[in-house]
Amino acid sequence: MRLSSITIDADGSPSGYIAWYNHSTELPGIRVLRPWPKNEKFGVQRMEMLAIYFALADNQRQISKLANNQRRKQLVVNIRSDSKTCIEQLQGISKVRDVILQRICAAIKKLLEKMAYMIIFNHVERGRNIAGLRLEQKRRKEEEKFLMHRYEKYYGGIDQLQEFMTSPYGLTTA
Repeated sequence: MRLSSITIDADGSPSGYIAWYNHSTELPGIRVLRPWPKNEKFGVQRMEMLAIYFALADNQRQISKLANNQRRKQLVVNIRSDSKTCIEQLQGISKVRDVILQRICAAIKKLLEKMAYMIIFNHVERGRNIAGLRLEQKRRKEEEKFLMHRYEKYYGGIDQLQEFMTSPYGLTTA
């Protein structure tokens, strides 16, 4: 029996974002999960585990479609995360002590029961996790947007900034 594989990277941010990237379809996914008002941030490990859950749930249709097209091949789904702890917990190497993490793990296992193919969880370096890079890009864009909004609020807009930068008198010294 020949093997065919799908690789999906997953990553989560304590600010409420999760992301996944399917290397087979080259499709990314980013979700916003807002934290409870009294808690300003989610725990990092909880977000990493939720990212793995949504990577499986959101790609379930594509995985099934590919599995049906592969008649004589065994499909292997490789879920990668830069959270070594989450990977070890899903592999059964480490115990899950947090009650919420236990519930997320149970939901992941319930998803896995529906899938008739092999799922492998692997650790990947942070710099090689495409989902993590996507989250970092999103964070930078939001930060730029915030800074531009703040600048426009205090200094009157981008047009004045461009005029200031092109004016020979804009950068004069005393």
